[in-house]
Amino acid sequence: MGFKMRDSGLWFDAEGDDPPLRLSGPFTVPGLARDPNGAGWATTIEWQDRDGLRHRGFVPHADLVGDGTEWLRPLVDAGLPVSIGRKTLVLLKRGLFDLECRRRVRLVKRSGWYGTAFVLPKTTIGSTGAEEVLFDGRADAARYAEAGSLEQWVEAVAAPAAGNSRLILALSVAFAGPIADLLQDEGGGVNIKGGSSTGKSTGLIAAGSVWGGGGRAGFTQTWRATGNGLESVARAHSGTVLVLDELGELEAREAGATAYLLVNGQGKARATREAELRARHEWRVMLLSAGEIGLADKIAETGKRARAGQLIRVVDVPADAGSGLGLFEDTKGHDPADFAKMIKGAALRHYGTAGPALVSALVVDSDSTATAARAMMAEIAGKLLAEVPESDGQCSRAAERFALIAAAGEMARVALQLPWADGEVERAITTCFNAWRSNRGGDGPGELVAAKEAIRGAIERHGESRFRNLENPDPSTTPIRDLLGYRVRRDDAQLYAFTATGWGEVLAGAVDPKSAVDMLFERGLLQAGRDRTHRLFLKVDGRSVPTYAVRASALFDVEAQ
Repeated sequence: MGFKMRDSGLWFDAEGDDPPLRLSGPFTVPGLARDPNGAGWATTIEWQDRDGLRHRGFVPHADLVGDGTEWLRPLVDAGLPVSIGRKTLVLLKRGLFDLECRRRVRLVKRSGWYGTAFVLPKTTIGSTGAEEVLFDGRADAARYAEAGSLEQWVEAVAAPAAGNSRLILALSVAFAGPIADLLQDEGGGVNIKGGSSTGKSTGLIAAGSVWGGGGRAGFTQTWRATGNGLESVARAHSGTVLVLDELGELEAREAGATAYLLVNGQGKARATREAELRARHEWRVMLLSAGEIGLADKIAETGKRARAGQLIRVVDVPADAGSGLGLFEDTKGHDPADFAKMIKGAALRHYGTAGPALVSALVVDSDSTATAARAMMAEIAGKLLAEVPESDGQCSRAAERFALIAAAGEMARVALQLPWADGEVERAITTCFNAWRSNRGGDGPGELVAAKEAIRGAIERHGESRFRNLENPDPSTTPIRDLLGYRVRRDDAQLYAFTATGWGEVLAGAVDPKSAVDMLFERGLLQAGRDRTHRLFLKVDGRSVPTYAVRASALFDVEAQ
């Protein structure tokens, strides 16, 4: 009497004359599973579907307590045969709950490093030595798969990337995930920004081919996803790379929060039915994105300006490499469009081998790898910042991100014997770092750059219409509507002197107007009087008016006339 596994499946032999009951098709039990905290106990089962494909599933013990059958749906969906009926289902639950197994399995909710093992949704590279480690999440949330050989990928995808800074950047971002996760570094993103037909999608598909493919866009997914779905996607890409196409498709009101959620690596706080706080999901991803606009542009669609902290998490690198070939600098004699099609086609045929191969090399001695990576990153970041005349915390963080990407690309070059010249990865990443600096609008804190851009934009748009000329006043002119300030010269310098109201209007949403005053004064952009608030008082119609006077020469780098 009791439960017995036969060739035909799991049976229950009843007492007396009752016939045996078949509860399910055959399956094996690799072990009893639990999460890293010793909770979430489940029975791990493996089976073959009707086509002979092997599947693995987890039956949470907590779901076996009660009358529900939701726990069974994923197993049936994956082809496990079960006998439908109240009695057989109750017996199946009881059999799974009472099952004893000495072997243990550790379940982790995100891909990436767990001890000395690297966990992917469909496989685990390396071992912790004591137990098997498996991914417990939606395996279909990422397109991990393999096609072709590593040698074919190197020849058809990596080799043509040589001499092309943006392609090497994209591939290096894909390789950076395991390094960032190993170092427990913060996640970060790169957005390749530029017009259509520049080759952006080629860079994304090439980068995605490091880890997988199989869809029309390979490993690439879309920004347009719900918050809950995006968390599952992020956990499945933790420790590798999340490739998202067309930033413009993202809802503008969600842009900043979505980018922050992805690279901050922590999901939303949620409560149980009993109003108790659930543990937040966590991940660590390197994000590679592309779009005709950047994150700041997308946020601006809502009428707001992006905060510097948001922009440093996802940095914009111009897609145009400046060689008249769009994304590329060296198309190996091909037309740029044909070159892009060649790489894209190769990446859609050969994929999913390079990333696991790199990890297989890293797991041999992960501690030495971490030490070498830190040293390499520090050296590269130092070189990047040596060329920056006015470095700040935000620029330093960006330099560290680019240094991580460069170190990962160099480690992949050595481990996988990629046909890139010595020093080429660092040169390519340096080129992209400098392109980011130029695209950013200057060096210094992001708030300073944003303030200068806002003031410059206001002057360019309203230099004549909303600034009153105090040097050559015209009595016949009507009063200026929505006055921002005054145009005046002091010591042969052209000044744009903003009223307090105009100053607040121009800087609203960009930076805090009061803190902008101190930053601009310290850097010589403000012409101030003796007032401690750095204001310049002007005589206007017989009264003294306090203003914030900006030197046009410092703002535009040339003397305004």
